[in-house]
Amino acid sequence: MHTPTDLPTRSNKNFLLFRATLGYLPVLIYLFPLIPLVFLGKVYITTRYHHLIPSLLQFLLIGSVSFILVLIFTPLCMKIARRFNLVDRANTSNKSFSPVPLLGGVGIFLSFLMVALCHQPWTAEIRAIVIASGIIVTMGTIDDIYPLSSIVRLLGQILAAGIVMGAGLKISFMPHTWWGESLAVVGTLIWILGIINATNFIDGVDGLAAGFTVIASTFFFLITLHLQEFGVALIAIILVGCGLGFLIFNFKPAKIYLGDGGSTLMGFLLACLALYGQWSHWGPIIALGIPVLILSVLIFDMIYITISRIKNGHVRNFRQWLDYRGQDHFHHRLIHLGFKEEEAVLFIYLTSVSLGLSALVIEHARVSYPVVVLLIQAVMIFINITILMLTGRQKFTNVSNKK
Repeated sequence: MHTPTDLPTRSNKNFLLFRATLGYLPVLIYLFPLIPLVFLGKVYITTRYHHLIPSLLQFLLIGSVSFILVLIFTPLCMKIARRFNLVDRANTSNKSFSPVPLLGGVGIFLSFLMVALCHQPWTAEIRAIVIASGIIVTMGTIDDIYPLSSIVRLLGQILAAGIVMGAGLKISFMPHTWWGESLAVVGTLIWILGIINATNFIDGVDGLAAGFTVIASTFFFLITLHLQEFGVALIAIILVGCGLGFLIFNFKPAKIYLGDGGSTLMGFLLACLALYGQWSHWGPIIALGIPVLILSVLIFDMIYITISRIKNGHVRNFRQWLDYRGQDHFHHRLIHLGFKEEEAVLFIYLTSVSLGLSALVIEHARVSYPVVVLLIQAVMIFINITILMLTGRQKFTNVSNKK
């Protein structure tokens, strides 16, 4: 028999449980569209890839191996990082804050390396990507331990870019003239450096960079599998498996961070996937449209912060742009609008999926018209997002001034 004092206690517990359940509703609302998306994805794969099912299963096995290896290596990296105090020092002054290890990129690279080494064909392109990836993750990890200057980091990235360009990974739709080849080299270098640093920039909240990499790599994998470009598909599916495994430890609250080593590694591999794939033989606009749509969130963030920082006088030269660290990226601005961190991450996830689906559509295009339309649509989406962010910032500033 319950005493009268038991009743309020049970009532309070039920109320707290109800409030906790309500706290998950926004996340469930964001995840709800994934249910029909999974169903439609199944239909798409079974209809579009029915003749490639054996290859698909083989690649899924490869992705599963990379997933399992990350689950093994990441806890080891966490122990090593704590043993040698290789942790995030940004909040170590806060006594209630438990420092988070920074060696996530090492576990991902080891998993990527082991799986890539065990599969053929071991082409010149894949060999160059693996070697250059080692340079990127080494440079980034050193920067996590002993901060390097922006010029040293840039030189390391240029070296890695030079290695993959030497293996033939360059923009392929330029004219075969001396000036066309020169533009291809410059354009490729800008592309690789831009995607590397843009991925590093979005690694500001738990799970964002790793989750975005999984989404982008999945679309690269689906398209290259259908085009039967199995070398590109191999890199993509390994990256999918590594990213999914790491997300178990990295989604909020993160138990380990990518660090500069991990975020720059993922950015470099995404940039190489875009260059490695022969996206279309039907014209440069189609070939350009697929990787641009898949990576458009990174491109938008890079362009937006560059314009904003120059306009507001925060940077006046390239060196200042490299060194500048600010809370003005896409995810920061969503949080300033009132999003929780998890909601901002899911918002960017869904935006990436939407634009990736557009890339699946233009894979089948034979003329440039639908590509141009979908690229315009992507620009309009980001213009709408920019308007929302600017309006939110203005309202926040007005409220702050009144206080």
